[in-house]
Amino acid sequence: MGGRGEVTLRKSGEAKTGVRGEGGERPSKGMRTRQRIVGHATLLIYANGYARTSVDDVIRAAGITKGSFYFHFRSKEDLGYAVIDNASAYILGRLKEALERPGLSSWERLEAMLREIQEIVEAADCTRGCILGNLALETSHDHPGFREAIAAAFREWWELIASHLETMKEEGHLPADFDCRAYAQFAVSAMEGGIMMSKVTRDPGPMRNGIALVLEQLRLLSGREDKRR
Repeated sequence: MGGRGEVTLRKSGEAKTGVRGEGGERPSKGMRTRQRIVGHATLLIYANGYARTSVDDVIRAAGITKGSFYFHFRSKEDLGYAVIDNASAYILGRLKEALERPGLSSWERLEAMLREIQEIVEAADCTRGCILGNLALETSHDHPGFREAIAAAFREWWELIASHLETMKEEGHLPADFDCRAYAQFAVSAMEGGIMMSKVTRDPGPMRNGIALVLEQLRLLSGREDKRR
């Protein structure tokens, strides 16, 4: 798989390159080329899907030679793993940044995480859905390795949410017997379903409603009906 944080999905549709490497050092020229390839491939696959994105498409978009591509990636499938890793790292990073915002209550941190996913999807006008969800639907049958990588990405989402719910439980916001992991899995499933429906209908409503109901249900289970929004 590709390294973490190689490129972001940007509203402008441009690939962000030249990020810092481990420890904050400037990446080498080879690393920057690899980041550029993964960045453009991520945007192309997000827009067109895995099957409809060819190696030649990526080469043209990244402005590199075929030799340069195959120096960094053995095959299109090898690139696919890097794209999954890249998209997963970007989304998880956004969730962690939302969770760590100063001055928020535990409830507000949870809501900020879920709204962050909403913002990522709405930045693409809801027409592209979730890149990981799209790849799961498209590739999980024929590419078991992709399926496992995407499943691992979703587990990271719900484990982060579950960890925060455990903190909320320790703070007394949730019942002592509350199953944080099960609820986190439900939250991710509900969001992904809403995102898919928003993609199909070209309407952000299903996604927004899904997130709102996830939060509302949690407040009801915690006995915080007075905190509804």
